[in-house]
Amino acid sequence: MITNYYTLFHIAVELNQEFSGRIVDEIFTQYRGGLILSFRETPAVILVGCEPANNYIYARKTFARARRNSTDLFSEVHGTMIEKISIHPTDRQIYVRLKDGRELIVQLFGSKANIFFVDTSGMVTDLFLKKSDLKNMKLELFSQIQRPDIPESLHNNIVATYGDQPLATALKRIFPLFGPVLIRELFTRAGLNGEQPFADLLENEIDRLLNGAQQLKEELLSPPSPRVYSNGTSPVRFSIIPLQHLNEFEFQKYESVSEGIYTFRAHAYHEKTILHEKEEIMKVLEREQDHRERTLKKIAAEAEMPNRGEHYEKFGKLLIANLHLIKKGDSTAIAEDYLSDSRELLEIILDPHLTPAKNAERYFEKAGKSRHAAEEQRQRMAELTEQQKSVSQLLTRMEDVITADDLHRFAEENRKELSKFGLKTKESGQLKKEEPLPFRVFTVAGGFQVWAGKSGENNDLLSTRHTAKNDLWFHARGVGGSHVVLKVGTGKSEVSKQAIEQAAAIAAYYSKMKKSKLVPVAMCEGKYVRKPKGVPAGTVTLEREKTLFVEPGLPQS
Repeated sequence: MITNYYTLFHIAVELNQEFSGRIVDEIFTQYRGGLILSFRETPAVILVGCEPANNYIYARKTFARARRNSTDLFSEVHGTMIEKISIHPTDRQIYVRLKDGRELIVQLFGSKANIFFVDTSGMVTDLFLKKSDLKNMKLELFSQIQRPDIPESLHNNIVATYGDQPLATALKRIFPLFGPVLIRELFTRAGLNGEQPFADLLENEIDRLLNGAQQLKEELLSPPSPRVYSNGTSPVRFSIIPLQHLNEFEFQKYESVSEGIYTFRAHAYHEKTILHEKEEIMKVLEREQDHRERTLKKIAAEAEMPNRGEHYEKFGKLLIANLHLIKKGDSTAIAEDYLSDSRELLEIILDPHLTPAKNAERYFEKAGKSRHAAEEQRQRMAELTEQQKSVSQLLTRMEDVITADDLHRFAEENRKELSKFGLKTKESGQLKKEEPLPFRVFTVAGGFQVWAGKSGENNDLLSTRHTAKNDLWFHARGVGGSHVVLKVGTGKSEVSKQAIEQAAAIAAYYSKMKKSKLVPVAMCEGKYVRKPKGVPAGTVTLEREKTLFVEPGLPQS
């Protein structure tokens, strides 16, 4: 609960009481992601942490700056008086307002945590991390969307939206300011099970939840009672209120929220393996998030380009209308565009080896392929958007992972989602990144994965160790090339004809007939692929194969 909104609410109150009217002496950093504000005429400091797995802000009575490996930051703030320290009404954003109207804005948003220096017009003029982003900063960055307060009732729209989700998951979305720990406290106090479906709640249980949420909020906004719960010598949780779901643990109370956070961090972060593992997981998730964000931007940019399918179809129709004016051997044709009001003359590129009718047919084929590609892009965009949402939710949940128990619980609760991004749970409950596959990997229609070998030995590995009985196996017939496998269990439905043709096209592309217009490709189920003893690497025998004729090519990413 170090970065829970209500903890930060009380931190802001404490910092304002102690540091408003103080003059900033230095702002510096001497360890990764950490920033320290020191003041004149007091040894007390404010510490801020912006590492993805290590967000915090609190005060310490003293702090010694290192003589080496420390760097000054925000030098224009040095010597300036602090007028007020406050928190955003509904978000984890703390404002350090200076006497001259400028502000330092501390955003503790997990993987996107940062500190911004804003001038009197609201323009960002400097920031702590990712300084290259400065040119893209916008004023609305600090006008965050207002999060909803506790609803007066759990009306039908809420039930319809979250009805099929477990109670704990639904409540995190209905009461976004509470966070996982307080949500658990809420359903514990209400005598409910967090795993039961939200839609199964009875009317009196809903009343208990709403009343409990309101009481919990009032308690959180009252003068805090900072405490650290421990399991023996190991700290389990910091909280500003008593937590009934941790009744079995011992706890130590502290005079201030800052003191409690400092003590908790001093002990809890000795569990360096947990912190390191959390950082590694967040790095994986952030890479996945960035990759999808870049791909979505690329697809969106392509979607704004002129519709090539309509363009090709128009050329086909104009050629059909002018067949009597074109002869085989022509490389271009001039046709009046009777399909538009402009009636302008268009130049159409022809293949001189084809008849006029075949040239028209060629443009109709290209139009069809272009439409298929556009539909695939729309499906891909929807899938990526859903995946992006999932990654963002996982990163948000990771913010409350502090101890080994937290990490184990996080891994168990999100096992299915984490596996989609290559993160698997070990027997110990820890998470590990799967080793990347040694094959080329593609995604075809329906979300199915297609794996392609890279060499003779690699082909053997794919066909003998990584091909299931019902997977579909492909290879260009009669020539050297990659073994290609369509993994049947990776898609969302039945394997479509389009997915099969795309996999065959991959096999044709990675063969010695790559430059041919049509390539015969053998296909069979994995159970009919055999590797005879003593044959060269990459050599197999097939049974019950079919032959497909496809144009070599790779699916659009």
